[in-house]
Amino acid sequence: MGEAFMLFGQRLLAPRTVLFSALFMAAIPCHAGGIGLDSKAKGLAHYIMAVCHDLNGESLQAISEYQKSIKLNGLEPAPRLKLGAYYLRIDKAPDAIAQLKAAARISPQNPQAHYLLALIYSSLHQYDLAASEYEIILKLASQDDPANRDVYTYLGQLYYAEQKYPQAIEQFLKVLHLDPANTTVVYLLGSVYADENDHPKAIEAFRKVLQMDPENSEALNSLGYMYAQDGVHLDEAIRMVGKAIEIDPANGAYYDSLGWALYKKERYAESLMALQKAETYIEDPVLYDHIGDVFKALKEYAQACKFWRKSLDLDPHQLLVQRKIKATEKCIASQSFHRLN
Repeated sequence: MGEAFMLFGQRLLAPRTVLFSALFMAAIPCHAGGIGLDSKAKGLAHYIMAVCHDLNGESLQAISEYQKSIKLNGLEPAPRLKLGAYYLRIDKAPDAIAQLKAAARISPQNPQAHYLLALIYSSLHQYDLAASEYEIILKLASQDDPANRDVYTYLGQLYYAEQKYPQAIEQFLKVLHLDPANTTVVYLLGSVYADENDHPKAIEAFRKVLQMDPENSEALNSLGYMYAQDGVHLDEAIRMVGKAIEIDPANGAYYDSLGWALYKKERYAESLMALQKAETYIEDPVLYDHIGDVFKALKEYAQACKFWRKSLDLDPHQLLVQRKIKATEKCIASQSFHRLN
């Protein structure tokens, strides 16, 4: 991990030359900018000594010199970046975060501190904080290169993952302004609209993808599933999802879409077969909810409740699924009562 954090990729100066330069700088007296040049020079001397120890693999000595450099001149970001990287290597995450945050405050346009902070937060599973750091990195990159489509795409995907849908849409539209034929981003835009339950805009986006790329299996599946959700164009939905499965036959989500479209056509036996095929590839709360619905339509209530509970095991916050179980349990109880009497 050490090489990734090295700010100097090679020996630019021999240690003796570096040491001589440091001693020369330390001898310069003067004051400016709130910190005396004496302190600045001494801070630089310790920083250069730290780099020497760093290059020689002398970690403890390097840490000590970086600490001294910061004590003498805390307004330089480089020693804090290096010290933060060292703290990260020796599992002192809180100390690393403190130094890197300070470096970011001192030099807000430098992405290095934000990148290291993102790595630390990711390793600590603090994904929201990591995402915030990546957002800063991408914004800095967009300022440096306003025509960089990849930056806007990554930033849009980051917002999408965080369910910040308006911000995601804004970034994807920036890409499409620069590159209207970017099918990947048109598809992502449609996916955001779908998650926002804006079905007309989602359908429009998926249709646009298929106009440019008729073999796009993701768009075929997504458009077919949207039709199934809305209960419209069901034959076309079945055809499109079937084509998506031909292109990608091991995609469980596609079989789920097919099963749901068949369910909406009241072809329950075929629907169950497709959904059970999906289950061989994926575990998903929506899939189990669909299987439960099919079993209910087949009047196999115990099986329906079984799969709805599996759905809740994966996502306990589904109020509709909870209501389905309660209502169906009453049906089971009623059936049992009638059989007994």
